[in-house]
Amino acid sequence: MSSVKARAYLGPEDLFAMQRIVQREWTTSNRWHIGDLAWQRPAMPDLRIALWDDAAWAWISAPARLEMQAPAELAGAVLTWFDEETGGGEQSVTIMDSDKAVIEELTAAGYHPVDGDFSRHCHRELDETLPAPVLPAGYQVRAVRPGELAARAAVHRAAWRPKRLGAMGVPPVDLGDGESGMTTARYADIIGHWPYRSDLDQVVEAPDGSLAGSALGWIDEVNRVALLEPVGVDPQHGRLGLGAAVSLACLHAMRAAGAELAVVCPRGDAGYPVPRRLYHAVGFHDAGRTVTYRRGQGSQS
Repeated sequence: MSSVKARAYLGPEDLFAMQRIVQREWTTSNRWHIGDLAWQRPAMPDLRIALWDDAAWAWISAPARLEMQAPAELAGAVLTWFDEETGGGEQSVTIMDSDKAVIEELTAAGYHPVDGDFSRHCHRELDETLPAPVLPAGYQVRAVRPGELAARAAVHRAAWRPKRLGAMGVPPVDLGDGESGMTTARYADIIGHWPYRSDLDQVVEAPDGSLAGSALGWIDEVNRVALLEPVGVDPQHGRLGLGAAVSLACLHAMRAAGAELAVVCPRGDAGYPVPRRLYHAVGFHDAGRTVTYRRGQGSQS
C-alpha cells in the first residue's frame, strides 16, 4: 500500500481522511478519537504527516517523536517512514499499552519501554447515573453563545496559563509566566472543523456575566462515543467546584446528542494528578494507558 507523504498539513481533506481512519477503527482501547484530531488541528502545520491511503496515518513532532494510527500490517511501514524522516538517532513512539502487535514491531526494531509521564484513558457510561451539575449561587452553566468567541478563548487562556499548570505538578514545576497559545483566531480555527458542535461547548458564567470555566465535548455519532477535551477553570474562580459542574454539564449535553460513552485522557502519572482526580469525581474510571518506546541514547528504562 503506497504512502502519500506530506511535509506539512495540507488541508481539511487530509484531516478528514485521518478522522475517517480513527472513526472506522475505533474501539474502547483505541488511542485516538476524531475530536483529538480536530483539537490538534492548529498544530498540524508544524508536524510532518504521512497518510497511507485510507488505512493509516502518522505524524512526527520535535525532536523525533512519533504518533500513529495504523493496523498491525502497516506498523512496519510507518516505522520505516519514521526512520527515513528522522535519520535515526534517539527516537520515541507513543502507543496504547494494549497495542500488542505494534509493541512487537517496536521491540523487533530495537525500541525499549521508558518511564515518564503518560496519559491514562478513562471512560464513563452516559446513563441514568449521571448526576446533575451543582453550582454556587450566582453561577450558571450553559452552551457558548454566538459572539462569545473572544471570551471563550480568553477563559481557556486563563485556565491553562503555564505558571498555574506548573504549580499543580508534584513537585511543582516552574514553567514561567507566559500565556497559553489559545488566541481568538486559533479557537476560530478549531471550531471551524468537524465534529465541533456549539451545544457541546459548555461554559460557566460568573455572577458578573464573565466566563469562569469551560468544557468542550466532541461526539463520534457513528460509534456513539464522545471525548471530553479540554476542561478548565479560571483560577480567580477556583475551589468552587466549577470544574466538576462544567464537566457534568458537558456530559449531559453529550448524552442528549446521542453518545453512550464518554472518554477523557488526562495524565496518569503521579507528576500531574489534579485532572485525573476531577474526572474520577464525576464518575470516570481508568481504562488503558499510553506507553512510550524509545531507541537510541537514553532508551533504557
